[in-house]
Amino acid sequence: MDKQFTYLFLIVFTIAGPIALSFDKKVAFYKNFKQFAFSAGITSLIYLIWDILFTKSNIWKFNDVYILKHKLLELPLEEYLFFIVVPYASLFIYECIKNYFPNLKFGGTLTWKIILAFSILMSLFNYSKWYTIVTFGLLSVVLGITIIRNTKIFKSISNHLFAAWIVCLLPMSFVNGVLTGKPILIYNDSENCTLRIGTIPLEDFFYHLLYMVIMIFIYEYIKSTKGKKTI
Repeated sequence: MDKQFTYLFLIVFTIAGPIALSFDKKVAFYKNFKQFAFSAGITSLIYLIWDILFTKSNIWKFNDVYILKHKLLELPLEEYLFFIVVPYASLFIYECIKNYFPNLKFGGTLTWKIILAFSILMSLFNYSKWYTIVTFGLLSVVLGITIIRNTKIFKSISNHLFAAWIVCLLPMSFVNGVLTGKPILIYNDSENCTLRIGTIPLEDFFYHLLYMVIMIFIYEYIKSTKGKKTI
């Protein structure tokens, strides 16, 4: 395989399973496509702006050896696909867990409070490092608001959301391991906490968690307000 197709191959690998299983009768994820498109669309727009700004600021950059030659606003075209494919796969995993384990008790309020406390500490001790402060700072704000307000939606999704994140860490570790191992994505370590799991910056795992929290909260909010009739 030509090296320039490496990132594209990772995207195809990520989406293949979820697409093939989306028509499973118990989950029937295809029926929620409108809700997915809306919730992922809002969240991905935020993340793409973040991505563009960080790329322009040299907080990270893409290795031209492993990507297609076309770019839009500093980002390779594969990066735009990434923010369609990864949200789809993440939400699919969440729906599978919710449907197959409806009474799951895993990752309750205490777990989320620990993550919140960890995020606050990471923000305080790394306030001068942009990737760390933005990732953990935003996660602190989002979790702080939802936990303090104890919103009905977050309370109802917290167990399945945490379980979905844990499951997502497995394929994410493979994909991000390739992205950072080749490397396809090169980080400026002066802008992160420099702690890595293998070749993956610690921030990446919580970057993904933040995405899932925002997207799934919006997704469930739409469903709770009968989004199928209003979108």
